[in-house]
Amino acid sequence: MAQVMSFNAPVQERLTPRSAATRAKLIAVAERLFAERGVDGVTLNEIGKAAGQRNAAVCQYHFGNKEALLQAIIDKHVPGIAARRHALLDQLEQAGRLGLRDVVKALIYPVAEKLLDADGGRDFIRINAQLVATHTLASQQLAASPFKVPLSDRLTRVIENAMAEYPLPPAVLKQRTMLAGVLLFHGLADHSRMLDAVEHPEAVVDTELFVHTLEDATVAMLSGPVSTW
Repeated sequence: MAQVMSFNAPVQERLTPRSAATRAKLIAVAERLFAERGVDGVTLNEIGKAAGQRNAAVCQYHFGNKEALLQAIIDKHVPGIAARRHALLDQLEQAGRLGLRDVVKALIYPVAEKLLDADGGRDFIRINAQLVATHTLASQQLAASPFKVPLSDRLTRVIENAMAEYPLPPAVLKQRTMLAGVLLFHGLADHSRMLDAVEHPEAVVDTELFVHTLEDATVAMLSGPVSTW
């Protein structure tokens, strides 16, 4: 089930081409600034100015508040990730391959592909790393989230089925799946910074190796033996 937004976003009428362009510009600038300085380190006024807008309340006009602007960023990227993930799961089901490693690939690869998305993909990864605690608390029904992020019942189901081979206490499985999300987004966020830190990243940063290592680490974390204490 998707979390219900708690903020009051303005009702969006049919946008004129000019309004749509302004809205897209604000989203792009917000992505960059949130990724560079942190969600809490940027004001709506700063975003409007950086987007070249004279109206100091332009972000409030188009989005209402910062949470709604963040929601617009989520809405820009998450549907594509979800569609890609469903396509991978379709392929795996047709091939009869739904083991743990296969399912982990379906978890990781659609998000990792955002590293190559020139339209704010790396910024989205860094922003979502900042929000991962909020998403985790909401998914565990420990706190309400101001964001509407669809939760994939299908992905949850295939992970649970794949983990049946590795009987873990429910509390341990819950902790490990939460940590998998933390590792995914914070690992990708750090890697995206490395890619942006050098002029020719392909010469010094091996993204393919990193993604495979992230896959290996996630499989190991989910399936490893439980420690005793």
